[in-house]
This record gives sequence, C-alpha cells and structure tokens, in this order.
Amino acid sequence: MKYHAFYAPWLLLLGLLTVGCQSDHRHSPPGNPGLQVEQLEPGVWMHTSYNTFDGVLYPSNGLIVREGDHLVLLDSAWGAEATEELQVWIDEEIGLPVDRALSTHFHSDRTGGVAVLEAAGIPVWSHPMTQRLSAEEGNPVPANALKGIEAPGSTTGSGSLEVLYPGGGHARDNIMVWLPEQKILYGGCAVRELATDNLGNTADADLGYWPQAIRHAQAMYPQAEVVIPGHGKPGGPELLEHMHTLFEDSGN
Repeated sequence: MKYHAFYAPWLLLLGLLTVGCQSDHRHSPPGNPGLQVEQLEPGVWMHTSYNTFDGVLYPSNGLIVREGDHLVLLDSAWGAEATEELQVWIDEEIGLPVDRALSTHFHSDRTGGVAVLEAAGIPVWSHPMTQRLSAEEGNPVPANALKGIEAPGSTTGSGSLEVLYPGGGHARDNIMVWLPEQKILYGGCAVRELATDNLGNTADADLGYWPQAIRHAQAMYPQAEVVIPGHGKPGGPELLEHMHTLFEDSGN
C-alpha cells in the first residue's frame, strides 16, 4: 500500500484501530498518546512517540525495517522511556532481534533512546558530525560513525538500505535513508509534512543549504513513492516539492 496525502487520514485511523498499534499508555503523561506503531508495507513499520517542545506536544516518527531474520531501527523513540516501550512492542509483536539502529541527526527526538538501545546490545550508527554535535548538546552519543558520507550528496550502504547525506538542512548533520525494495524515502526532520506552513525549529538549521539538500534527495530518488517526515503524516514525493514552497515563503 503506497502512502499518499489523500489516504493519510484513513490510514492513521486504521493504525489506531489495529491490535498492537498502540501500546500500554499507563506511564504516559496526561495528554500524551504514548507509543503508536503502524505497518506501512510488509516488513516496514512507522513508530510514533510524543514529547513536548516549547510547551507543545509533538509526534515524532521513526521506522522499523525487516531485513531477513532481523530488524533495523531508524531513529529511537523520543526519549529513553518511549524507546524501552518500543523495544517491548517489537519483542511482543514482531519477535525479531534489532540488528542495528541509525540516528538521523543529533536532536533528542532522534538520539534520546540511544543509551537504551546500546545497553541492549544494539549498535547505533550516525553521521560522524552527529557524534560531535550530540556530545556538545549533552544528548546520548551514537557509538558508531558511518563512513563515506562527509560530503553533501554522498551515500553509503547499510545492509539493504542506502544512507544519504544530503547536506545541512534542519540540522547540519541530518541524513536520509532509502528503502529501495519499498521505494520509501525516510526524510527525517529535513522533510516537513504536507500540512505544515513553516520550517519548524530552525535553531540548528543550515538555512542556506537546505534547499540544495532537498534537491539532492529529489535527484537521487526520483522513483520514491513514499516519503516519511520526522514529524506528522507521511506522503509521496509532493512532500519534497512542498519543502521548496516553504523555502520560498520563508524568503530562503
């Protein structure tokens, strides 16, 4: 099932109704929906956790990808407790080990559960810059650095997946992950959902290069059918085109 903006509300409702798509919320703060997991394709699940930024509750997306007899986690859940909850869900609902995880930039919505994963014996990988920026920010630091993606527009393999460093965008170190079999591009926080009318948190953004970073992604993966933003509803390649509208509206 390919994910496009027209179908997103129906699919979100389906995800909420599906058994196992919402975990036990007893430990979630008031108003926090807790962990949600939705299957997008055979062998691909989107996990969504919630936390507050500047007093506003936001959803944060990541992916679980099956590779044969094991799984790959794209970004931890938002925080240690949510990541522990995600591990329980994976054990109970999928029952396969997580072979490795990737953190797509240094902010806490991507790295908040790194220590939990590494304590469970799951190696976490990131752009080399993410290690430095995480340490400077006081966030958990992924122990492993991907090689060969220092230059904007460069890629490297990670099992069945391809990792793109498009250049600075939402953050200087943001990476994207391509799932070639499913034609899914995990854009992370470098991509905004279609419903947004602004660039979001730009405190650590590379506003000058961000448009070029999106053009790199468009040029590399013109066959993408599904694009997953770091926050909000997935869509198709129109999410990448939407970014250029946001850049123009912001005068960038």
